[in-house]
Amino acid sequence: MTQSSILTLTHISYTFPGASAPTIDHASVSFPKGWTGVIGNNGCGKTTLARLTCGLLTPDSGQVSPRLSYAYCEQDAGIQPELLFDFSCDYNKEAQKLRSLFNIDDEMLWRFSELSAGEQKKIQIAVALWTNPELLILDEPTNHVDAACRNEISHVLSTYKGTGLLISHDRTLLDNLVTQCLCFENRKIIMRPGTYSEVKRQSQLEIMSATREKEAQKARIQKLQTEYAQRSHKAAQTAKRRSAKNLDKHDRDGRAKIKLAIYTGQDGKAGALAASMDARLKKEQEKLAAFHIEKEYQSTLWVESKPSPRKTLLYLPAHQILTAQGRQLTIPTISLENTTHLGIQGQNGIGKTTLVEQIVSQITQEQDRTPLQLLYLPQELSKEKREQILTTIRSLPKQEKGKLLSIVAQLNSDPKRILDGNETSPGEARKLFLALGILQAPELIIMDEPTNHLDIHSIEALEQALANFPGALLLISHDETFMEATTNEIITLT
Repeated sequence: MTQSSILTLTHISYTFPGASAPTIDHASVSFPKGWTGVIGNNGCGKTTLARLTCGLLTPDSGQVSPRLSYAYCEQDAGIQPELLFDFSCDYNKEAQKLRSLFNIDDEMLWRFSELSAGEQKKIQIAVALWTNPELLILDEPTNHVDAACRNEISHVLSTYKGTGLLISHDRTLLDNLVTQCLCFENRKIIMRPGTYSEVKRQSQLEIMSATREKEAQKARIQKLQTEYAQRSHKAAQTAKRRSAKNLDKHDRDGRAKIKLAIYTGQDGKAGALAASMDARLKKEQEKLAAFHIEKEYQSTLWVESKPSPRKTLLYLPAHQILTAQGRQLTIPTISLENTTHLGIQGQNGIGKTTLVEQIVSQITQEQDRTPLQLLYLPQELSKEKREQILTTIRSLPKQEKGKLLSIVAQLNSDPKRILDGNETSPGEARKLFLALGILQAPELIIMDEPTNHLDIHSIEALEQALANFPGALLLISHDETFMEATTNEIITLT
């Protein structure tokens, strides 16, 4: 790695085919060595900018310089690294060190497709680091990984010496690694110095200041409107007085006074002042219209949801299951009541997803005998599934589509933009999938790593929504804060 220059993007623009507006519009930004966090709401263009930066996408206009050797680690944990075979066959010091740091044994490298998503993610990152790139881009590197693995990733990435772009919703990882953050906010791209927490505090202060200024501007406009109304009334009265229409034809003094007022200009002052006030008022209203404070939607999603009339929705006695990795996993007794919020946690590869799939299968098989309105969000949505979601939503009746987009807004996405174009980001696809399910008024929600691919604000919105869900919830998550906020019972698999 021989990089010596700062990576610079100059007036970069890019519009996806079929989209009505550019995703990236005349963006200019510089990336020095070290880690830069890339943060913003789902679908705002974080991944698009990253792909433009390394050359995976070609900008419609603008320039990226210099072009650096790069490694790009995708969001999707299931994408097998192109150089996996080469890494698997390499036993030099660096390759051995990466295997050791990530607890990757040789056998895992040869059965990538059979591994858990967390184990796949570790291998993706290890192979990316092994190539020793000048530019390293990681898109949600801690999706799917447990706490121990997250600490391993953070430690290893802290030793990287090149230019790093970190797209992540992991607040702890961002605070540990980045020295600046590229923020997608207020329809602009802004580089802010500091860790995520420092940037968030500064952004909140700016929002508070902007909100106060907006309210002060409203007060100024209100005052001007009152004064304008008074002066307009005075001008109307003056215009009425200058008319000789109602004077007696012999009232020479009255006519003389009117002519004198017109000659001296005194009669026109009120009208001129009213016109001046009108111009000032329009200018102040234009200033108010220019204010844009980023809106985060907060509301309740469960107006039509209620617990199932059945008291017990699921009962599984203690048993063993065979995981995808061929291991026997002992499952404790699981009893799910109609309002229970149950969390399941454990290390990567322990068998959590296998257990959830077994539970979903059992509930599905029993639907004819004991109907239950189920919303199941799997760990990943395939590209085909995301396309199917868009097709389904676009064919919805207008009123139903309006309800769905309202739900998406409450999950912190812009409802006007989310259906624009032919593709959605993984995070937006999860929100659309969830919104479709919520329309059916679920009695039981089962979610496997629901925070994967979501931006920070969306995670907080979903956390609040699930905490208030009146029905039953079965949740798998490595996000301990999220788990504690949304569940009232936790089972740890060992």
